Formats: sequence, structure tokens, C-alpha cells
Amino acid sequence: MDFFFLWLVTFVAGFWIFKKIQQWQSLPPGPWGLPVVGYLPFLDRHQPHRTLAKLSKEYGSIYGIGMGSVYAVVLSDHKLVRDAFAKENFSGRAPLYLTHGIMKGNGIICAEGGLWKDQRKLITTWLKSFGMSKHSVSREKLEKRIASGVYELLENVEKAAGSPMDLTHMLSNSLGNVVNEIIFGFKFPPEDKTWHWFRQIQEEGCHEMGVAGVVNFLPFIRFISSSTQKTIEVLTRGQAQTHRLYASIIDRRRKIIGLPSIKEAAYAEHENLFTEHPEGHIKCIKYSKHASNTEEHFFDPNILIPTDGECVLDNFLLEQKRRFESGDESARYVTDEQMLYLLADMFGAGLDTTSVTLAWFLLYMALYPEEQELVRKEILSVYPEDGEVDGSQLPHLMAAICETQRIRSIVPVGIPHGCIEDTYLGNYRIPKGTMVIPLQWAIHMDPDVWENPDEFRPSRFLGDDGSLLKPPEFIPFQTGKRMCPGDELSRMLACGLVARLFRRRRVRLASDPPSEEEMKGTVGVTLAPPTVSYYCDPI
Repeated sequence: MDFFFLWLVTFVAGFWIFKKIQQWQSLPPGPWGLPVVGYLPFLDRHQPHRTLAKLSKEYGSIYGIGMGSVYAVVLSDHKLVRDAFAKENFSGRAPLYLTHGIMKGNGIICAEGGLWKDQRKLITTWLKSFGMSKHSVSREKLEKRIASGVYELLENVEKAAGSPMDLTHMLSNSLGNVVNEIIFGFKFPPEDKTWHWFRQIQEEGCHEMGVAGVVNFLPFIRFISSSTQKTIEVLTRGQAQTHRLYASIIDRRRKIIGLPSIKEAAYAEHENLFTEHPEGHIKCIKYSKHASNTEEHFFDPNILIPTDGECVLDNFLLEQKRRFESGDESARYVTDEQMLYLLADMFGAGLDTTSVTLAWFLLYMALYPEEQELVRKEILSVYPEDGEVDGSQLPHLMAAICETQRIRSIVPVGIPHGCIEDTYLGNYRIPKGTMVIPLQWAIHMDPDVWENPDEFRPSRFLGDDGSLLKPPEFIPFQTGKRMCPGDELSRMLACGLVARLFRRRRVRLASDPPSEEEMKGTVGVTLAPPTVSYYCDPI
């Protein structure tokens, strides 16, 4: 009896081990890591995309890697990325502490399943109606909104004429007000205290999200690491402050369009939000991870400047009213809490990626004046007078922007997806819950695709006839079901700003050129360029 029992246990254990070995062998190849932490200690935390790109040369265009509690599959071939992200199986989000712990799966960037499908459909419909479609009848109106923000930038450039200027900061503020118009239906007054306070929160939050890496994969670290605790505090406090500001903007917008708040949709944490000040103003607290003191001021939403045209917020409020009044089951997708996360996602995605792209673009234009001159001459030839700008008529400009997005991928590791059920990719088994990384850096810097990839050469994107080329290996906005819905807006913002700026000014560095090390950029949510100052010389 004892012998039979021992034989049975041995057989079951052996069968289990055999199955596990089979499953392990069916996974993509990859490096060994350490227990618990996996390969995390070996990643360059300042330039993780470069470590991952080196591994792709060793293990191939698809490989697996343990990252703490998360198993990740890294893709460095555009065909694999397109194949994977076209499938429903890869439409989830990676099981990270940021997406599921801090963002709680809300908004659109971190959402999954029914919520994500519902919100993406709404956002795509609204953006197209605003003119973010190449053949939309509203496109001219959108162009005028973009132009108004560019003129604000040009006015500031005129004021600083002849002096070194932080052109990147000026650009971000002007673009930010264009995005505010499209998202909220308001603009902040020039040099407004709350606007600058808000941008500081956003910038620090973007940086901290990038350096929060380890806690994404080992959430328990936040309980034992004081540095990580401070990072999480910055993120959560910044998120709370952002939501408070948005709640105040939403309240004023409701009054303007005559829509009362809906009790069933209310966000419990904001129940007493407007009792902090006799006139209902909210308190804004300026703080930093690196500073012990704080500053406070109150935000009066009446200083906001209403603008003409549709905005995301109005559409959301009207959809919220419709669903709750009709008792629609999908009303759970349009609560006030979801609205706060969605607005934050839309603002961040609309501004940060575009402003970082343009910051790198201006730097490369200053470093390569001959390329800048080609772009400027094309602009003056096609659009000698101010007016609506169509990027398809400016192939040299678009090629220079594309080359910028290639040589310095704005999100070098891409936006990771999550595998929602066991599946296969490239003959390898991909388990449910896997994080799938579309490694844009490796794809855009592959020497087998791009000759001398470290060289800035916009002509890569121009055909023999001077037309703009769109190589399949170039995926700056990713691809598939979760492709960025605002890609066309980003192109319109970039083209509209550069065309109007270069028609009047040449840019050149007012500071020393960045070193080779500085040109690697700083990794946060995006890959930010080094800080430089510019002269904007009149033509």
C-alpha cells in the first residue's frame, strides 16, 4: 500500500513537472532572471529601452522576460506588433500597479474590456466631429483653433526677440491652451498662476511615472522603500489635485451649458469640494518631492475664457445626461469619476506627446540648419500667406517630423498591452496576464531597416518624386485596436505650429549644443530632450 501510494505521488509529480517543462519550452526565449525580482536589477532604469533593445539582438524579435511579478513579452518587429495588436486577445492593459493600482483601470489609457470599448467609441466619434478627420467638414474650424494657439506663441516670441528664450516651455504653454479648448471648452489667461501650477504638477507626475518602474512590478516595494513612498505620494497627490481642478472646471461648464449635476453619477470624494472657500473656489497646493514647503492659492473658475466650438467635456456631459435619464445600463461608464480620469488622459495624451515631439524637432532643426532651410523654403513656397495648413502639401516638413519621431521615439518602450487570454504569437505561447511590450526604440533604430539609424536624415521618408513615404516599420502612434485616437490631431498641431513659426523665424541654439549623453534624453512617460535655449531670428 505504501509502495503504491509512493508510486502514485511520484507519477503525479512527474507528470506535473513534465507538463510544466512543456509549457516553459513553448514560451518565447529570453534571459534568466533572479528569484522574485526577475530581470529588473539588470535593466538600466534611466534608459530601459536600450537594455531591452540589446536583448532583442541576442534573443530575437520576440522574447520573454521576467519583471518582478509580471511576465513580459517584448516585440521588436513591426509585423509581430501589427499582428498582435490587431487581435482582441492583446487588447488588455498590462497588470501594473500604475494602471490597476493608481489609475484603477479608469479613463481610456488604462481601461479594459467594456469600459475601454465604450469610451474609445465615444472619443473617436467626438474627435472626428471636431475636424480630426482628413476629409471632415469641420477641419477648417479646427485649423483656426490651432492657429489661435500658434499666434499666442508667436506673440511671446516677438516679445523676447533678440534674447535667448525657453522656446520649448513657451511652445508647451501655447499648445496646452489649444488642447484646453478642445478638451474643456476653456482657455487659461496668459501667465495665469493656476495654469502654471497645473503644468508643474503634470511635468513632475510624468517624470515620476517613468521612474516608478520597480513598484509597477513589485507593488510591495512601496511599503519598504522611502524613495518609492515619496514617488507614490507625488503621483497620488498630483492626481487628486488634478481631479479637484477638473471638478471645478466641470462645475462651471455645467452652469454655462445649463446641465445640473446628476446625483447617481456623483463622485463621493468630491462631496464637500466647494465648501473650502466662501465663493466655492478650490484650494490649489503647490508641492514637490524635492521641497519641504508648500504654497497655496485658490482657483476661481470664472477667470477661464470660454471658447467657441465643440469640446470633449460638453459631449461627455450630454452623453451622461442621456444615459442616466434613459436608465441605460451603460450609464456606469459615464460617471463623474470616470469623467475625471478620461479628461486627464485626453489632456495628457493630447499635449505631452505633441510637445515632446516638437521639442525634439526644434532641437534637430537647430542642430541641422540645412534641413531647417529645406523645410522653411518649402513652407514659403507652398504657403506664402497665412491660412489653413495641410501637412500633405508639405512633404519635407512631414519627413523631418517623422524622422524626429523615428530617431527619438517619444515613447521608446511603446504603451504595453495585456494579454487577456492564453494565445499564440509567432509560434510561441503567450499566457493570459502577460505584458506585451511593442519596443518602438528597437523597431525605429534597427540597422537592418534604417541605414545608419543614429543619423538624422529626413530624406529616408521622401520618395524619388519628393512625396512622403510611410514605411511599415514606422509606428510612432502604435497600431491596432488601441492605436492612439488623437494621431491626426497631433499631426495637425505639429504642422500648424511649425509652418507658422518657420514662415517668420529661423531657430538656432542660444546655448551650447547638447552632449552625446544628453542627446539620449530623459525617460519618464515620454523621452524628453535636454533643456536648451534658442534664438528666434526674423527672416
